[in-house]
Amino acid sequence: MGANLIEQLRQVEDFRTLDGRRHPLWLVLLFVIMGTMNGYVGYRAWGDFVKRHRRVLIETFGIQKHGVPSYSTIRRVTMGVD
Repeated sequence: MGANLIEQLRQVEDFRTLDGRRHPLWLVLLFVIMGTMNGYVGYRAWGDFVKRHRRVLIETFGIQKHGVPSYSTIRRVTMGVD
């Protein structure tokens, strides 16, 4: 029971094909949660949150290759998670 949020999100099964995984599923879900906690609701708003806080998110989570997920990635992920 002592698992933290990130450990719990890492356990969510990724429905995407290997080719469609630029961003880890847990990270996209975490950004949705963070955005919601900050008053951003909906796909576009979550995309705005990620875009607005891009630098801090990249530094904090060590994101390198593809940067932060786009609005369409966030939308696709949230629609596909059961």
